[in-house]
Amino acid sequence: MSQSKGRLKEFEALRALSILLLFALHSEVFDPLVFGEIIGGPLAVFVASFLLGSFFFLAGYFTEVSLGKPASSAFVFVRSKFIRIFPPYWLALLLFIFVMGYNLNRTGLAVYALNLQAVFSPAFVKQLLTLWYISMLVVFYILYGVLMVNVRSSWGLLIGTVIIFAAAYWAHATTDLFDLRFFQYYFLFLAGVYFCRFESIREWLFSLNIFVKLFLAALTLLLFLLALRAGYEMTHGIYILTVDLYVLSWVLMWLSIFRTKMGDWQGWVWISTASFFAYLYHRPLWQVMDTVLGLEPGLEKVLMHLVPGAILALILGYYLQRGYDSVLAAMRLK
Repeated sequence: MSQSKGRLKEFEALRALSILLLFALHSEVFDPLVFGEIIGGPLAVFVASFLLGSFFFLAGYFTEVSLGKPASSAFVFVRSKFIRIFPPYWLALLLFIFVMGYNLNRTGLAVYALNLQAVFSPAFVKQLLTLWYISMLVVFYILYGVLMVNVRSSWGLLIGTVIIFAAAYWAHATTDLFDLRFFQYYFLFLAGVYFCRFESIREWLFSLNIFVKLFLAALTLLLFLLALRAGYEMTHGIYILTVDLYVLSWVLMWLSIFRTKMGDWQGWVWISTASFFAYLYHRPLWQVMDTVLGLEPGLEKVLMHLVPGAILALILGYYLQRGYDSVLAAMRLK
């Protein structure tokens, strides 16, 4: 019997691994001052590309799961995503303003409140640290949601996806609309959709020998490194191709690893549950820690963020997620 398209252990573990890597990245442990310029610079790019690419891949996978349910509809999908994303995000936005000290004008505040900075940055608003990912996710949900509700054919979805990509690329080239990272992660969301949709291909990929997967992971990492060394811009076709292949090969490798006993650890599920709220609120939490403890830039601050800061963020995220789920259930919104 094939595995269902539910919240399988390997997907929970991958999400958990990604949020742990995010904490390491945001703690600046990969800073060149720690690892050295030669290692630290590329390592931070590799880690960031993989963990964020994993998030978008998983979002695409579970979007297909949601829209594939018999009782699913466009209204149900939009309602679910809005309720789960926007209220916690709005609170995070307020914390970034009043705790982190971000100063936004009326235009910027309206764009951020609507979660559309991925479209209007950098032309009209500045990029907002960390929260840009939520905006990008919402934009992908809108674009892919509209396509997937109206076009169930896989070929039709691919054609529609390419047309939207071309239009966004033209808009960026002519008006500076769309965050550069839109193009880097755009097709990874689609890859997640197809990974869910084509069960036979998914199982064939999982059945590949682990050494083949390790070889692909090493090869794509090398190709991505060469693209970085060549200095391609993030919108260049070679850069997009190499980074996407790198992310997909590493996602496949880790999903395969987590299908073994390594994925049985219940801590993965706990961390995965905490991941959304922990992502939203870890920076304001760390800012409060820095103020209370008087932490200055340096190794001590890095380690405080990396260990106690990350643990506190996960504990906070877990109980906020559980609490929010309970509120939604009580209001019959879940």
